[in-house]
Amino acid sequence: MTAFSEKSNELSVIDRLHDLIRMMSEDEQRILLKELEQRVLKGRREHYRKSFLTAVDYSNQDGVYKDFTKDISFGGVFIETSTPFSVGQEISLTFPIPNQQKHIKVTGEIARISDQGIGVKFKIANEDQGTIIKTLLEMI
Repeated sequence: MTAFSEKSNELSVIDRLHDLIRMMSEDEQRILLKELEQRVLKGRREHYRKSFLTAVDYSNQDGVYKDFTKDISFGGVFIETSTPFSVGQEISLTFPIPNQQKHIKVTGEIARISDQGIGVKFKIANEDQGTIIKTLLEMI
């Protein structure tokens, strides 16, 4: 198959998908989008990440810090920071729930370090914490 015929087939598939999606209700489109995101990301990460820019207060045995999150998933959060940390360190986090006066308080373990910050894996202590994080993810 030539590059031109591959491109023609690709466009017809994209056009057909576009037509089918336009015929769906907005709720059906949202469900399809969620399913496609999960399918594409399957195997890459355990949990789908969402952009989440908010202030976060966190602490460990060495001190108290305030920075900003970049993204969040049910499994954890990425904090943009230049403060040096070590993989495996346990930290306590507190960040606001958008459009509410409530805050989420959860502990986590630093799972990854990069030039931009730290990836923190949540240690969900109880079902209520898990429910709050799931609700937050649905809101953003």
